[in-house]
Amino acid sequence: MDHPNSIMKKLTYLIIIQGFLFNFIFSQSISDINRLKKQYKEIINQRDNLNEEEDLDLDQVDGDLPEDEQIYLDKNVDEDVDEDVRLEFFGYDFFTAKDSILIWNNLPIPPSYLLGPGDEIIISLWGETQLRESYTIGRDGLVYIERVGQLSLTGKTIEEAEKYLVKQYQKVYETLKGARPSTFMDISLGQLKSINVTFIGEVNSPGVYPVHPFSTALTGLIQVGGIDTTGSLRNIQIIRTGEDSHIVDFYKFLLSGKSANSKIRLQDNDVVFVPPRLSRVEIVGAIKRPGIYEANENDNISDLVNYAAGLRSNANNEILVSYKNNNLVKDGNDIQFKYVSYNDTNELPSTNVNKIMVFILPNFVKNVHIFGQVKNPGVYGFEEGMNILDLMKLSGGLFHKTFYKTIYAPRADVIRRDFKSNYPKVIPINLEELKQGNQTQNIELHNWDIVFVRKNKNFTLPKQVEITGEVSVPGFYTLSKPRESLQNLLDRSGGYTDRAFKDGIQLYRDTIQVALDNFNFSLIDGDSIHVPGYPGVVEVIGEVYNPGYVQYRKRRGLKSYVEAAGGFTLDARKKYITIIHPNGDVKVKNSIWSPRIKEGSLIIIHKERESIPFDVTAFFKDAASIAASLTTIIYIINRQSN
Repeated sequence: MDHPNSIMKKLTYLIIIQGFLFNFIFSQSISDINRLKKQYKEIINQRDNLNEEEDLDLDQVDGDLPEDEQIYLDKNVDEDVDEDVRLEFFGYDFFTAKDSILIWNNLPIPPSYLLGPGDEIIISLWGETQLRESYTIGRDGLVYIERVGQLSLTGKTIEEAEKYLVKQYQKVYETLKGARPSTFMDISLGQLKSINVTFIGEVNSPGVYPVHPFSTALTGLIQVGGIDTTGSLRNIQIIRTGEDSHIVDFYKFLLSGKSANSKIRLQDNDVVFVPPRLSRVEIVGAIKRPGIYEANENDNISDLVNYAAGLRSNANNEILVSYKNNNLVKDGNDIQFKYVSYNDTNELPSTNVNKIMVFILPNFVKNVHIFGQVKNPGVYGFEEGMNILDLMKLSGGLFHKTFYKTIYAPRADVIRRDFKSNYPKVIPINLEELKQGNQTQNIELHNWDIVFVRKNKNFTLPKQVEITGEVSVPGFYTLSKPRESLQNLLDRSGGYTDRAFKDGIQLYRDTIQVALDNFNFSLIDGDSIHVPGYPGVVEVIGEVYNPGYVQYRKRRGLKSYVEAAGGFTLDARKKYITIIHPNGDVKVKNSIWSPRIKEGSLIIIHKERESIPFDVTAFFKDAASIAASLTTIIYIINRQSN
């Protein structure tokens, strides 16, 4: 039995030797260790800086991260909430064009226009006497004309004023007299007077305003800033001394351009009164022009819907009408709701109506599908009683003499959803029997049925290949049999021309050249073949001093072509050279074997692989470390032995 001290010595030697071997196998230079330590510290610092100093902006994160537990149930939720905020009062924006309209200067003078103080008249004489002068009617209604005198024109129309002035001017100008005068007179208006009109009530800026003399109640209101939304557009009143008030319904003017009193011209000292609006009806939902409207006692619910431009095409015929409850004390509820048919709204008055809601029709899809070998596959609307023949007729028909050959007639499928199962029912139909009039195959369709018509696998588009270059009849050729060979195609194309380079025939499939061993290669649809002429050269590229074309000569070796291209560069990999023959075949020259060079070949001289440079410093550092380790081991062993 070994002594305990002997065992301890052996264990000590074993541990030291294992440590030495581990250090020898996995040791690396001190510079490498320091470099790795430095990189590790940089990564740690970058991570700490990212966590401590930078805030993560969730808006810039590319991914589906939740933000503050916000959940949106519907993308249109904001459009449905608080809809009243976006509703606008109808018609009031008509009056907001105060500073953007210039409607006065180009208007013709109405025959009924009466001259008054402030109007500018322009008197023109032409003919034997030439004269043009302008005068402004004074506040007293008079105008002074030199040599003619002081004349009163107030209260006269243009026609009356012209007759009057001609008569007065004839006293001075004799040429204006007689049946055949030699001087003629024209009267026109220049700057027109303003009229003073009082605007009161629910207008944005009540007061007395000078307005254009051609103004109506509507254009006058535009000039003074318009009507407040608290004012009525249905009961605008023109108050004139000695006359009954004229009522203007702006809705009739705005919606149809017709209003009994909308064209009444304002006169000096008229009063335009806008009373408060007495009703407010919100019209929302599937309506063409949602908004807030005003109703009067003669309107019915249909009128209100028409004010909002009517129902949209997807509107439900049943609309919800909200009424103010006049029996609030008795019922305790200030609003009542009632569903009514839109067809009956002509008979329902608008009294106490405060809101009309029009709902959208449910989006219930009723359609059938037909796919596969049909002329117009797709989705078609469904109606009760629809059958297979109806759907096929809609999709262009199947039984045309030529098109019928393209389908697989023995079986088509109707795929029908089964609410009792996770899998649909598949109902087969025989189109051959259906064509012959067997109505048992003309099954009635259900909503959401899918009809699938299969294709006749033997009736396909012809498979074609293309051949170009030095053949007698180049062009496209249809493959006439399965596995038709390249040689057969060359024969069909009339054979080679005198310039054809047979060894350089190129065949491409999916734009990639195929390396050919022989011409028994089977062609498929889309292949292209090129028969080149004799190239007479060999191309040398890569690590040579003068890459390019070299004249081809028989029995000329690889070395000769490389030398003709300038010889190898210092970086050339001389023992590994690739040769690509013109037909796509690839050969590799190694240290033992050198392939034959064919006409039209491509010689590729590769670059020598880069070797890792020998680090002398690292080597001596590692050697010194190993030597130190060995010295330590020897020292320990010797000490233990002693």
